[in-house]
Amino acid sequence: MNHLATGFLALAAAGTLAACGGGGASFDGDAAISLTGSVEPKETVADQAARSVETAERANALVASTLYGEVEGEDFHVVADCSGTRCSLTAHLAEVSLPFGEMVLEDLLNLEAAPGARRAVLAKDGITLVERRGMADNPYREYGAWMDHGAFSVRTGMRSSDAPVTTLRGALVGGEIAGSRPLASATWQGVMVGTPARGDRRDDILQGDATLTYDLESRTLDADFTDIVNLDRNAAHTVGTVSFDNVPVDGDGTFGDGNVGDQIRGAFGGSGHEEAGGVFEKRGIVGAFGAKRQPSN
Repeated sequence: MNHLATGFLALAAAGTLAACGGGGASFDGDAAISLTGSVEPKETVADQAARSVETAERANALVASTLYGEVEGEDFHVVADCSGTRCSLTAHLAEVSLPFGEMVLEDLLNLEAAPGARRAVLAKDGITLVERRGMADNPYREYGAWMDHGAFSVRTGMRSSDAPVTTLRGALVGGEIAGSRPLASATWQGVMVGTPARGDRRDDILQGDATLTYDLESRTLDADFTDIVNLDRNAAHTVGTVSFDNVPVDGDGTFGDGNVGDQIRGAFGGSGHEEAGGVFEKRGIVGAFGAKRQPSN
């Protein structure tokens, strides 16, 4: 076994994830509003933090994307196997595949209890986006929203304690799932957040529009993420649109399709399927999304 694989064994053995390292300059809120066609947020961080406590108490499901990182100059990824409110993590680098730790829903959804500087950045489609950053010794970045039935976010600058990781990035969604499929064809409109999984622009914060369309007859949905922009660079992202077609929706209201690097996972939330949220990976982007059901015509 080479020295890189030996070092990765120590990284995987470190176990639980912590938000640490990474994190560039915070993006300009006014520029983000203009770039995304959003409005000034009316909801405050305190409003969302208070709601996050109730969201966390009702939540019964957690989904994480693949996590992407580097160790000693080599790329690796961590696959999340989620059941209920926990995700077990398995890390992969070349021929090495080892347990990496776990994520627990309670630690991720309670915005009130989480440390770090927070600000409400913008609002679009009734969803207020909040940026959260760690302190000087823990400068991670998170961008997402806490809605009525769940929360979604992209996180960068995560690492495993005492391990030689430059950055680790991925997306999360958790909340109270509906427990059933929608009873009619419908559309959900909202926001996606993300980051490039690899490359020079990795850890930049991306944002776009999210549209989910459910077809009752086929019991599938189409997901379209459009007008994707890079908030750190105040410009359109090199990938402007990401789409998933004919994604199966299960009887409990969860949905998913695909595998590492090209997949979508999520669920409808609320007894009336008022919300939808999930994570995705495609065309080099790893991201999360939240959306609200639109009135029928």
